[in-house]
Amino acid sequence: MLFKYAEKNTPFVLSPESLDWYLGKGWYRMGANIFTTHFLYFQDRPFSAIWIRIDLQGFAFSKRQRKLMRRNAEIFTLGCGKRVIDQERNTLYRTYAANFDGRLSPSISDSLEDYDGESIFNTYETTVREKSSGKLVAASYFDVGESAAASILGFYDPTLATFSLGYYTMLLEIEHCLAQGFRYYYPGYVVPGYPRFDYKLRLGESQFFDVHSETWRAYDHAYIAQYGPAEIQVSKLQQLTEATRAVYPAANLSIYPFFEAGLYDLWNDDYVPYPYFFSLGEDSAGNLIIIAFDPKDRQYLVLQCDLMEQTQLLFNTRALKQRDGQKYFTDLLVVRTELFRTDNFTIISRTAAAILAQTS
Repeated sequence: MLFKYAEKNTPFVLSPESLDWYLGKGWYRMGANIFTTHFLYFQDRPFSAIWIRIDLQGFAFSKRQRKLMRRNAEIFTLGCGKRVIDQERNTLYRTYAANFDGRLSPSISDSLEDYDGESIFNTYETTVREKSSGKLVAASYFDVGESAAASILGFYDPTLATFSLGYYTMLLEIEHCLAQGFRYYYPGYVVPGYPRFDYKLRLGESQFFDVHSETWRAYDHAYIAQYGPAEIQVSKLQQLTEATRAVYPAANLSIYPFFEAGLYDLWNDDYVPYPYFFSLGEDSAGNLIIIAFDPKDRQYLVLQCDLMEQTQLLFNTRALKQRDGQKYFTDLLVVRTELFRTDNFTIISRTAAAILAQTS
């Protein structure tokens, strides 16, 4: 069975210790669920999702962070406690969402899937109010475990962007974690090559979850550039396609947008989980043969796949069908058989050439 790069669980109960365990495995809250993924799709291409955390043992705020916290504490009234979802917070959330460059849920409750207080998560909040008027200008929600916390949602008055209120509420969350003696703070993921999330790396020295070793390592830009889940696939498969073009000029690396199909159809465990692959054509039985590169095992895989019927019942593929057919593969694939795997480039090159000789 192939490694699952995207998974989702919907537990009925979640103890503080269980939340810590999930976070420590590179999982994170998504509404009422807890999930993980190691690939994301932005701007018509896949990226690596790199989960990070901050080890609070020995942590200290930087000089710049302390300056921001002192300045804002003089202007605003701060609060931290059990989460509240009310009209005041939703009004601020909607104001923030209206100015947000992206898609957000219609309300806080929809975002957290937290209705009438019925949630398995132990959620806290930070609040920031103007001292003069008491007006709420920023808030954030974070989930608390036994010795760890995860930042989930933050929003603020967009007219006060100069006060860095989104970043500031994360510092307040860390401050709460330090006061409680927590060991780890999880701000979510960063996306190499997509700088929107890079602000999280300014919170402090970060560790990242390395899917290859399934351990946390000191954040290393050079390592991720070479071995990140998406980065290593592109590198290894481009090397293979270039080598193959000598005998098959049409060889091309395909982008596969349905790599997260398993998150949405829990009845099928066999969807192709890779955002990139090299197609070798169909065998005599009409099965598609592809070569993928597995970032965890660091091996090339030759997979025999079936085209999934009734794709439209699960996914809206109309927009994807309009993409460049030479670049995007927009049929949903299910793995029928793993035919072969190797970490040897010479062997996989010869294998690809042999299969292409039969299918071309």
